[in-house]
Amino acid sequence: MPATTQPRIERALEILDSEITLATDERAAFRRFRARLASIDLATPAAPSLAGTGGGTVTLGGGDPAPSEGIRAVRSAYRETVMATPHFEREYDESLREHVAAELGAEVAAQVADGARLTPVLYEALERGSEQAILERTEFLRVLERERESLREIRDALHDCESEAHALSEAVTDAADSAELGRIDDRLATLERECADLAERRQACLHGRTVGSFSGVDADSLVDFLYEECEATCPGLATTTDCLSSIRAIRQRCLR
Repeated sequence: MPATTQPRIERALEILDSEITLATDERAAFRRFRARLASIDLATPAAPSLAGTGGGTVTLGGGDPAPSEGIRAVRSAYRETVMATPHFEREYDESLREHVAAELGAEVAAQVADGARLTPVLYEALERGSEQAILERTEFLRVLERERESLREIRDALHDCESEAHALSEAVTDAADSAELGRIDDRLATLERECADLAERRQACLHGRTVGSFSGVDADSLVDFLYEECEATCPGLATTTDCLSSIRAIRQRCLR
């Protein structure tokens, strides 16, 4: 059968591979940060407190103007793990305060960047925040891997469908009589049903997907987030629709 290509799907798969690499690297970085955090000694001075973003309380550092060894160790650990991923500068290019605020909340970021002590409540906030970051990326990776699997299945199915449709198109040109055209059209009708079923399954995958919130990405905005720079934000569905149109055009030729 003739070779076929699905450039929109191939581009989408490249994007997914890249996003999976980024999320995997970031999850590993937060795991390293969590491990570094476990080795840092706590300081427990009496201090005033502020309400934290997660409903708890984050204790401010004490009056000592010089940052403690513990808070300095947190800063170093964050810079050397989370901010040390290969893509960090390209994707974020943020300061320590900015990135901690985006990941763990503004109150935590203020204390990590400006605080003098690593208090127990701040330590717990860092633990909870890093664990949440790990869980969010684990969920996001699950979604990305399912999307990649779905697109691969569509690509392979469309390859078979388009290859056969191309061969049947040539057969229409060479057909000697209406009986032969009828047999070709029967096979094309089967291909059309298979392709339409593929489109329905893809739509069900898009609408039935559950996505945990990750950096503002949810089930409705995922395709826009992933494929906003692509020709079509639903590349698998768009390519399947094109295949359907091609099959129907060939069937029209069978009516001659």
